[in-house]
Amino acid sequence: MSKDGLLKAMRSAVCIERPRINAQIVLDKRLALDVLLLMIGGVCTLLQGVVNGSLSIHVSGSFASWLSFGVGSVLLGIFFLLDTRGGKSIEWKNAAKTAPWWAWLGGVPGAAFVLIITLLIPYRGAAVVSGITICSQMVVSLFVDSFAFFGCAHRPTTIPRLLGICLMIAGVLMVALG
Repeated sequence: MSKDGLLKAMRSAVCIERPRINAQIVLDKRLALDVLLLMIGGVCTLLQGVVNGSLSIHVSGSFASWLSFGVGSVLLGIFFLLDTRGGKSIEWKNAAKTAPWWAWLGGVPGAAFVLIITLLIPYRGAAVVSGITICSQMVVSLFVDSFAFFGCAHRPTTIPRLLGICLMIAGVLMVALG
């Protein structure tokens, strides 16, 4: 990438804008459902770590993580078969040609995540592990949005978003050190 291209990417990634006072917030049923589903996903992530961590004390972290993926794979396999009529609604040849190579490797970071939280929650506690995990997700997601990595929508970094991340980090430090 040239120097001009890099500068252009940096300028589009960071957006300094005036704070919006009395901005209109539009709430719709879809947004409410999305927030509810994301909250359930967050609870499930925590519960997965706590349950796997508890099992890892009695067996091993790697087995607990493997079992978690095994049970989850069976349930997702059933959902996949129901959702796609046995895979018939997917254009497999087109997907193999058009999807980027890295899109097929989503299980790798997922497996690493499950193993790490399984190993650390019993010793560090759910609040510390979850807080650090969520903060790291937010910091990296800011970069992903800012540069539109992995096909995500471009959302520039703004001062309010940076302040939100700083407040989260401060909160996690208070939980971890307090």
